Amino acid sequence: MRYPLIVFDFDGTLADSLGPALEVFNRIAQGLGLRPIADVEAARAMPTRQLLRQLGVRFWRLPRVVRAFQAAAAEHADRLRLHDGVTGVVRGLSARGHRLGVLSSNREETIRACLRANGIEGAFAFVIGYPKLFGKAKALRRILKQEKLDRGGLLFVGDELRDLEAGRKVKVSTAAVTWGFQAEPLLRDAGATYLVRRPDELLAITDLS
Repeated sequence: MRYPLIVFDFDGTLADSLGPALEVFNRIAQGLGLRPIADVEAARAMPTRQLLRQLGVRFWRLPRVVRAFQAAAAEHADRLRLHDGVTGVVRGLSARGHRLGVLSSNREETIRACLRANGIEGAFAFVIGYPKLFGKAKALRRILKQEKLDRGGLLFVGDELRDLEAGRKVKVSTAAVTWGFQAEPLLRDAGATYLVRRPDELLAITDLS
């Protein structure tokens, strides 16, 4: 087994949350003095930090914006759907003996509500809601330590540059999925170990020896 532990990002990677996320953000933007997202594809083509600047989110205000967004998004967590094909892949990886986890900037209770509603909460050994938008590298190091695992045994699956940056800092393998928040051209040049265009490709990756 190439990767005993596979850790997934949640929003955009497991959950088909781009549309709902845009809806929530545009709803709260005016009250926070921010610009709404008008062009979805242009937003997907930007690194997160650049997008935040364009929307008027200053770094010192980021925690407040994230809290407001998460509170609004949590109201509909149990109605959030997973991307087509994700459920089967998660169950397949679990059946093969891979230990699965979630590491996300979203709240743990929100993630679990969605996974539970979609019938796969039990496939995950742990769910970590990491409160900082940037800084998943620290959480990945903690996971490696807690799991008593070498870097080579962990695959981190995400849909944004910040996921890939975190994996690169910790020197673990990364899989960039193209169906999430950031567009394929942006991810293609980011140095991920794998570029994944369909969920079932994750099964092939984990079969490599």
